[in-house]
Amino acid sequence: MTQGERSGATSAPTALELWADARFHVPGQEFQELWFTLARRAWRCLAVVPVDDDESAGHVARSLTDVGRMLDDRVTFFALPDSRDYASAAQIVPAVGTAAAAPGRALEVAGKLIVALQPVVVEPLGLTITATADAVIVCVQMGRTKVATARRTIELIGRERIAGCVIVR
Repeated sequence: MTQGERSGATSAPTALELWADARFHVPGQEFQELWFTLARRAWRCLAVVPVDDDESAGHVARSLTDVGRMLDDRVTFFALPDSRDYASAAQIVPAVGTAAAAPGRALEVAGKLIVALQPVVVEPLGLTITATADAVIVCVQMGRTKVATARRTIELIGRERIAGCVIVR
């Protein structure tokens, strides 16, 4: 029993208790390290792209978003589950932190935006997002991703746009 409980006063929850809330999870050390590695370069929008067509970038993007929110509330997660969402995302991504955003945009994001995409080898419309994002993270599956598919993904996105690679088990 804490002193506050003994005196009848309720204490504010700790940061760890807030992040243990059902809406968030505390990301593992590997995602925390990835966040700080990404922090070495200036970016406002990060695209997370899986290489394989049966893989999702959602877990990686969500975990990075959670790390960012632990440090700065201005991190937004945006998932693009299928091609119907690319038109709206193509308007949102360039609007992140730019003064040149066109009037009438439905959503402007303050801070950082992390976008989970579909594989660009299967859904090439994702290239519109990777072209406007400041950095791209590519996700490969250990023991499953074919080298030819990874090379094709890198070729489509552009090696210079890729900030790193995450190995998903």
